[in-house]
Amino acid sequence: MTDKTCVVIGAGLAGLSAAYELTLRNCLVTVLEAATRIGGRVLTHRFPSARELNCELGGEWIGTDHHEMQRLCGDFGLLPLQEHRYSNSFWSHRKRAHLVAPGKWCMSEKSFRIWRKFERDFPRYTPHQLRELDKLDWWTKLAELGFAREDLLRRDLMGSTDFGETIRMNSAYTAATEYLSTKSQTVDDTDEMDFKVRGGNKRLVDALADAIGRPNIHLETEVTGIVQRGGRVTVHVKGHRPIRTDFCICAIPAHCLGRIDWGNDPPEEKLAAARELQYARITKTAVLCSRRFWLQPKGSGFSVCTSLASDFCFDSTYGQEGEKGILCSYAVGDKADDIASSPREKLKYWIVEDVAHAFHIPWSARDSKRTAVAVERQPWQRDPFTGGAYAFYRPGQWFTLRPALAKPFKHVFFAGEHIADWQGFMEGAVVTGKAAADAVLRS
Repeated sequence: MTDKTCVVIGAGLAGLSAAYELTLRNCLVTVLEAATRIGGRVLTHRFPSARELNCELGGEWIGTDHHEMQRLCGDFGLLPLQEHRYSNSFWSHRKRAHLVAPGKWCMSEKSFRIWRKFERDFPRYTPHQLRELDKLDWWTKLAELGFAREDLLRRDLMGSTDFGETIRMNSAYTAATEYLSTKSQTVDDTDEMDFKVRGGNKRLVDALADAIGRPNIHLETEVTGIVQRGGRVTVHVKGHRPIRTDFCICAIPAHCLGRIDWGNDPPEEKLAAARELQYARITKTAVLCSRRFWLQPKGSGFSVCTSLASDFCFDSTYGQEGEKGILCSYAVGDKADDIASSPREKLKYWIVEDVAHAFHIPWSARDSKRTAVAVERQPWQRDPFTGGAYAFYRPGQWFTLRPALAKPFKHVFFAGEHIADWQGFMEGAVVTGKAAADAVLRS
């Protein structure tokens, strides 16, 4: 039993999971969200003309090793999860794309042997070696290991979708931990792209909100200041009276910290780190199709990495019944900006044509008009509340910026995928949310 009070800033998965854990322990919680909806970067979409189907314009995958996400889904009766693994393929205009089963190696035999050796060596890296690895970008590290250029280009197409920018810019340390799953001491060859919530990931968001109590969640409520004095926290809210509380959990993207007035004693190191950390440019585009014309491999969904603007395309409706289906384009970096600026009507035709041409499916302009029914896109880099899809750690930043961003500031604690070991995943958001709640209860 506790009589503590806590204000949680942000109603994404990190904030909602923190508020849920506190509510279970009888802490009085108030959740403040600046946007018009809950869920943050979780955004399930249904087309009006195909309400029976769902796709994700935000956080998509739950991994086999994502135990906290699975625990929460179990708490709310959302198990079993929907299978959401994909066969991989590549298309660069020269050859027809060929599907490779989930988890199977899709580069040369030489690079496979190099990779397996690195996989064995990496768990034995010393702290010094890990810091040195963080100073390199992932492209350079793979080239040092001996990857041929063609394999590097394929790895760039695949890996860029994991990090939101080209692997020429991403920390080699964060990439290695992503693929070698050191968080769980297992190797998951599907890169934790295994499941989603049946019926859409928003079901978990809604279940958390219901458990917290909807009246305790205030939308369109912008926090302008956080002041600490006398062991108490005062949260200033635009257009409302200040809220005095025992504790505060700040579960918003790092760059949003700079919009808050921290009073005469601000957390300078944290704010400096927040200014340096960038967020990935990702545009997800869903195209509702009148028929599923793409290949449908047995036991998995379909995907293709292209060298075109559509980037990574996959079947969003694998495992969902119906004649209609949804293709999703997952474009990153410069391509994400290109897609975000493209005419919507032309965009839906480009995506279906890319997929058809990759597998030499006979196709015409008439086929495009008949097949591509509707389109919806979400350019996260243009979202005023997130400014990007998820945090993007450049070389040399993981061991310097992340500790500063994660550190509590007096009675204010912090949560979000950007400070998680499972960085970039929904799992990272809920793990840090739970950790922040536990810290409040211990204090």
